[in-house]
Amino acid sequence: MAVPLFDLARVLEPLRPQLHAALERCLTHGVFVLGPEVQAFEKAFGAYTGAEHVVGVSSGTDALLLTFMALDQKGLQPGDEVLCTPFTFIATATSVLRAGLRPVFVDLAPGKFYPDVEQFRAAWTPRTKAVLNVHLFGEPQPLTGLAALCAERGALLIEDCAQAHGARQPDGRSVGKAGLAGVFSFFPAKNLGALGDGGAVITDDADLAQRVREKRQHGGAVRYQFNHLGGNFRLDALHAAFLQVLLPELDGWVAKRRANAEAYDAAWHDIGADRLALPALTPGHAWNQYVVRTPRRDELKAALERAGIGVAVYYPTALHQLGALAAAHPPAHLPETEQACKEVLALPVYPGLRPQERDEVIDTVRAFFA
Repeated sequence: MAVPLFDLARVLEPLRPQLHAALERCLTHGVFVLGPEVQAFEKAFGAYTGAEHVVGVSSGTDALLLTFMALDQKGLQPGDEVLCTPFTFIATATSVLRAGLRPVFVDLAPGKFYPDVEQFRAAWTPRTKAVLNVHLFGEPQPLTGLAALCAERGALLIEDCAQAHGARQPDGRSVGKAGLAGVFSFFPAKNLGALGDGGAVITDDADLAQRVREKRQHGGAVRYQFNHLGGNFRLDALHAAFLQVLLPELDGWVAKRRANAEAYDAAWHDIGADRLALPALTPGHAWNQYVVRTPRRDELKAALERAGIGVAVYYPTALHQLGALAAAHPPAHLPETEQACKEVLALPVYPGLRPQERDEVIDTVRAFFA
């Protein structure tokens, strides 16, 4: 039985009539860049996340870049340091670097997919002006201590929520609300994905929101009056119209992802963490990816692929080891991160996964470790 890692067409099929209606609506009013569709989605996403301001932009990468470009308004200067994880997609760090700032990589906490507050504290220097926290794989990171550290030292906290749509903190708040801003991607494979690229910045800071809105339009608040450097970072109206259809489905999709994760946990918890380390069933986890760790990663990957089961490695190489980030002058050795890169494997968890397909994944993994 072929089991896809992710099948977007399967997830969207029940919504085909509503998506076609959204397309027809855009064709009728003829506004294809920004306009009422984007405004309506920004309002809806603000209501969903509890954010006072939402700025729809062209991608999650551009949302990160715009946010860091806009922090000049908050006093950040070229060369200032931003602490971030080396275990994530490259856009997290390149966006910092492209904005003229320096990403400083912080090793993972042992057994975790993220640095904890003590790792961030140890990496702090006099040039540290911001921390970029990533809610990797949809797991909401505990931010109370990190937010307090940033406040104590006068630094800004930004949340990369690109994989965490629908994730909630213990107090019920959406991710993206603990710091100055939260950044989302609407790449199609995300929990909430457009039918193409898209992104958003959420914030309760009106000045930052206005700065980001201007920068997505080449840095101008008034047509042909450009006050600072920006670019063409606008969210297309059609993607916003599609996202309006998909947003009401998000919590249901996350619930299905969680059910799949819980089924895996129940089936494999007795294998032993020394052989197969399972991700924590963190409350509020949105399960964009279900990522296990095993010293036999490559063997398990091959066995699953032979059985026709889709898998992926997130991430095979740490950011501090990539040549594209050499300008960040990264440290030579981050042992926890480098070990994770050798052991991680993502398994199918998406909401369209059928029960018999999930059983096939469960049985194949159990047979491998038998």
